[in-house]
Amino acid sequence: MSAIINNTFRKFNADNFIASFGTANIYLMIGKNSPWSGNSSGEYEDGSYSDTNVPIPIDTSVSPFIHHDSGIASKLISIGDVSHVLKRVDWVSGETYDEYNHLQDDIIDTNFFVFTEAYRVYKCISNNDGSPSTVEPTGVSTDIIDTQPDGYRWKFMYEVAQADVLKFITTDWIPVHAPGAVGTDQADVETTAVDGALEHIDVLSGGANYKWNNGTAAGGTATTITLDTNANTTTVDYYNDMVVFILTGPGEGEIKTITGYNHVTKEATVNSDWINIPTSVSTYEVSPAVTLASSDGNGAVARVSGVDTGAITRIDMVSEGTGYRSVVTTVSSGGGTAAAIIGRIGPQGGHGSNAVVELGGAFVMLNVRLIGNDGNDFPVGNHFRKVHLLVNPTTGDTTPPTPATGTTYDSNEIDEDSGSIIYTEFRAPIHRQSDSTEDIKIVAEF
Repeated sequence: MSAIINNTFRKFNADNFIASFGTANIYLMIGKNSPWSGNSSGEYEDGSYSDTNVPIPIDTSVSPFIHHDSGIASKLISIGDVSHVLKRVDWVSGETYDEYNHLQDDIIDTNFFVFTEAYRVYKCISNNDGSPSTVEPTGVSTDIIDTQPDGYRWKFMYEVAQADVLKFITTDWIPVHAPGAVGTDQADVETTAVDGALEHIDVLSGGANYKWNNGTAAGGTATTITLDTNANTTTVDYYNDMVVFILTGPGEGEIKTITGYNHVTKEATVNSDWINIPTSVSTYEVSPAVTLASSDGNGAVARVSGVDTGAITRIDMVSEGTGYRSVVTTVSSGGGTAAAIIGRIGPQGGHGSNAVVELGGAFVMLNVRLIGNDGNDFPVGNHFRKVHLLVNPTTGDTTPPTPATGTTYDSNEIDEDSGSIIYTEFRAPIHRQSDSTEDIKIVAEF
């Protein structure tokens, strides 16, 4: 028997951990004013330790008692001090970023999104066949963002709120929230995401000898278009079964299948009437047809938008459709051979619908700020060397026990050995002064 822990399970645990700050009383407890030494009594392995050679904590039955005995003060952690975080992947010119791949195992462990100087996060939809990225993505469009000349395609996901910049951004981590607040660019991306939209088709192999023509039309009728002077002049029906797409001018955005071609007049007959008949100012591309076969999705239309010396280099979506969970994509005309393409199936809800889920919400950061003597409970003029998370301690030595609900407590106000210590971190000594501020960040991975 084999099994895995899905990333959804990891996020489920991270979500529940964050939610617990709204139902449980979880405190940051600091402790240990005395220097580290070799005698542990059960909280770390015996050895030669000092304040410059800090031991590694171990989880024994006796260690919570020791931690309580060395406790100094505790501060309540609010839900606003907690956030999902992602590993920080800064956009750097010349780096090659992983592209989104619906078949990739543990995709959240790959570098398939970037963090830019504008504090925005973009998902890499295409890395242009493994090319280096040379143009930093910008903008907050709800559509896929193309950058040139590097050929990357990006999906804007969200912008880190100003209030979260100092609180949750570090050299290794960035915050992520979903859903975005109403009226924000993130919310716009979420509400316009389409579940099952086929937003990208990847070219795995360009093949060879595919036909291609582009230019400015000489005119058209209800069911024809006369191609540019550079079109084929030798072979009747040369472009049959290929598609013609109007780039600009009358007919812009329309795509038709060519059913006949007169090589003398360069007139191509199409399979249905134009909504807007192309004229002599209409620009076009004639390219191999792309066939999409799916048992679930519908409405997507794709076209070849780039051919270089007979090899297909790019596929664009004319319409993205909806409901796709699988699709078989083929290049079905154009006279060439051996092209291999694959439709990339988006995440549930569509790209941008939930940044936490899509980018890897398996990490949680807590940020607690200790300012001076904070509530007159945090002593100054001494050191601390331990940081703990203490859940649901009690206070007052009452019967039944009284839950601790205050913002801060000194070590004498928390009942001895009460609550559960769920996290322990040993540090080099941190000296506290009346004018000092300690910004304590803890990252938990689930």
